[in-house]
Amino acid sequence: MKKKKAEMPKNLKAWTKTRAMGQLRYILRYGVLYWGVPMFVVMTFIVNPERAKSIGMLAASAGIWAVGGALFGLVMWNVMEKKLKVFQEDK
Repeated sequence: MKKKKAEMPKNLKAWTKTRAMGQLRYILRYGVLYWGVPMFVVMTFIVNPERAKSIGMLAASAGIWAVGGALFGLVMWNVMEKKLKVFQEDK
């Protein structure tokens, strides 16, 4: 009996298009811009507004959240790449 070919899930179809932008652009866009910047704004100006009173603390907070966003983007890239690889190996 011939094994039926599994259809690619929607999230992996979307990932194949997204990954075409490349790893660096993905990390900068989805990690730093879409995750790091909102986290910086919320954590600096809403959760801890005292931090926003000092330029030094503001710069440090921006740097920390930018690095955190880059790490988040890198982790998400690797998670999606692994999911795609598992799907392709199971085909």
